[in-house]
Amino acid sequence: PYASFALPYPIRVDCFTCTAHLPAPYNAPALHLLTHSHADHTLGLSSKSFAARVVCSPNTKEMLLRHESFLERAKKDAGEVATRTFAHLKVEGGAFSRDLLYAVPLNTPTEFELSSTETVTITLIDANHCPGAAMFLVEGPRGTILHTGDVRAEHWLLKSLTRNPFLQSYIPDTEEDLHVLIARGGQTASLTKTLNAIYLDTACMLRGTVVPTKENAVKGLVELIALFEKDTYFFINSWTWGYEDVLKGIARAFQCQIHVDRYKHAVYTHISDPFLRALVTRDATSTRFHACERFERCSFVDVPSFDFKNDLAPRSIEGKKVVYVNPVTMGCAQWEDYRMDVRRRLVMGKDVDRLLVPLERHSPLPELLNFVSLFRPLRVIPNTLVPALGGLDWTAMNVMFKECIAP
Repeated sequence: PYASFALPYPIRVDCFTCTAHLPAPYNAPALHLLTHSHADHTLGLSSKSFAARVVCSPNTKEMLLRHESFLERAKKDAGEVATRTFAHLKVEGGAFSRDLLYAVPLNTPTEFELSSTETVTITLIDANHCPGAAMFLVEGPRGTILHTGDVRAEHWLLKSLTRNPFLQSYIPDTEEDLHVLIARGGQTASLTKTLNAIYLDTACMLRGTVVPTKENAVKGLVELIALFEKDTYFFINSWTWGYEDVLKGIARAFQCQIHVDRYKHAVYTHISDPFLRALVTRDATSTRFHACERFERCSFVDVPSFDFKNDLAPRSIEGKKVVYVNPVTMGCAQWEDYRMDVRRRLVMGKDVDRLLVPLERHSPLPELLNFVSLFRPLRVIPNTLVPALGGLDWTAMNVMFKECIAP
């Protein structure tokens, strides 16, 4: 909606295409924000003609500058000259040096001038979606908005938001408010403010299922892995950024590193996550857990083609039994049933060559309702809409969140 602008400000979020053809106020963004580095949020940013400043987190900047498409990764792995997708955003040396990516650390209010007469303060907040993913709190003379980008609003994240000093004034009915209310003899406290709008991650809004927490999903997966023979190898299909909790859980439980491809290793070892840096390795012989390139797996987990639906997986090139671990969407009840079924099959000695893990990177409706209820904003605006629904999802959204917004 609104051509990806975070109204009422001339700030565009996660879209970097040309705006010259759009009507005012959408034709001249004063500032661009990037919530994270997934491809569906960087549309237009790979264009060499893009020349505006982009605000993002330090990890997102690092990941963006190191981004390589699959074809370019294959070229580089083959020893050929490869091009990084967003290399033009930071050019060093010479007359044309520039750095369009303005990295702002989390929880660091920073002022940005939108015009000669208007300045806003922007604070980045962890979004629990993937490395570098951030929400943007925008405060200015036209009110305050919170743009979630993509968010997984688990219970622990909500608790952390209530303790965030930059968000506390936008959360009603905190303990501090009650103290002030009592001190004023029951008069309404004026310390808290109301968000004008939350621009909300609606990718899974139409799913009403309660899903497992990331911690529960990883714990259940680790328990199943522990039931296999100790010489079993595992390929973890971490096909995009955001499944790092699976890698961490396995590394912690089995006290081992995870083999990754050159590209993942280059990214993970250059972002500010010391545990992630420590757990990845390029030595394929050193571990039975692998998260290498899924289309170019190493010989330890690369198996010949087979009928995935009807046949058991053959041994890998190195003669290893390989179990394929795949992230999926699954509710809590279904997850418990699945775990019990796999455990039963393994105890009975049946062959299992694939495991599922319900690690969600987006919040479904129950979590979104809790998230919005925490703030009780004046409005809730979807970040994305399903074109085929013709606006029905936005209409439904107004009904869904009616009890969560300010009266």
